[in-house]
Amino acid sequence: MVTCGGQATIPMVKAVSDVLPVGYAEIVASISSRSAGPGTRQNIDEFTVTTANALKEVGGAKESKAIITLNPADPPILMRNTIHVQTAGDAQAHAGAIKDSLERMLGKVQGYVPGYRFKADPVIKGNIVTVSVEVEGNGDFLPEYAGNLDIITSAAVRTGGSYGREHAKGRSG
Repeated sequence: MVTCGGQATIPMVKAVSDVLPVGYAEIVASISSRSAGPGTRQNIDEFTVTTANALKEVGGAKESKAIITLNPADPPILMRNTIHVQTAGDAQAHAGAIKDSLERMLGKVQGYVPGYRFKADPVIKGNIVTVSVEVEGNGDFLPEYAGNLDIITSAAVRTGGSYGREHAKGRSG
């Protein structure tokens, strides 16, 4: 599994790279400091390296950078992520296809993270695509502002279910 910031941003980078090659992707994940436990605080360097690598390996970017901020605002903010993608070709000329790909990916992620949504409409200018997403937690066990914890848990549950179904197929076949 990758970081919460990676879970929230890599799908959008992948959606763009499905249309055009991505030369560079940069993400900024902002989470409430109240939802960042000691593990997150002690591993910020690992977060940036792991997320940046996954932006390349899974998202399809040639180069990448990841940044995380712990926001001390009171009341706490929802998880917000800004994704900047520089395409190898003219993204504006492919704006319709890119936006369609982003919308499809949004729907896929919302299938297991209902509080995942665009914070603003994606912006495409020249070869730059900017996407802003936020993640609101379900508010069932954790506060709604802890979307960073919900998205990583939801991704783990979905992955575990997938492995379980594949394992069950192997036994019955």
